[in-house]
Amino acid sequence: MKHLIPYLAILFVIIYAFYNAGVQHPDKKQKKITSAYKKHVEEHTGTHAEEELSRIHTVAYAKAYIINVIKHGSQQFDFPGGEMEGGFIPPKDAPKVACYVLSLSGQKCREPYPEDAAMFYTSVCAGCHGTDGKGLGGSYPDLTHKPLLGIKKREDFLNTTLQR
Repeated sequence: MKHLIPYLAILFVIIYAFYNAGVQHPDKKQKKITSAYKKHVEEHTGTHAEEELSRIHTVAYAKAYIINVIKHGSQQFDFPGGEMEGGFIPPKDAPKVACYVLSLSGQKCREPYPEDAAMFYTSVCAGCHGTDGKGLGGSYPDLTHKPLLGIKKREDFLNTTLQR
């Protein structure tokens, strides 16, 4: 009986594989479409690239971009000072600092940034980007540049994608 156990196990695996191949075939699975997705499809008029390009120069887009860089870092530039790692500012404070950064280039968020945003920026970001946000001698990005370099790079990519 002990000698039959490995053969029975192999037979069980083969039978189970045939069962899965017949019963759970990918073409036979029903995909669930949520009401939110249906609404998105109905409202969607162009490609995602066109949609993103239509809002790429808005304050909301720039704020979201800055928050993303604060949280996750930026590994897309080859600045002499090196790349920025994310997580130097708590995620809950990232929107405050993003609004402060936007104010350095004369842009404003809908909601004003609290006073502690300037303190966070000065203590965490100003060492590389300067107190005025203009960067330090080209070693780090100028945060007053319109659009920000990462947004310009994204815009170029989207335009290239649409030209194909």
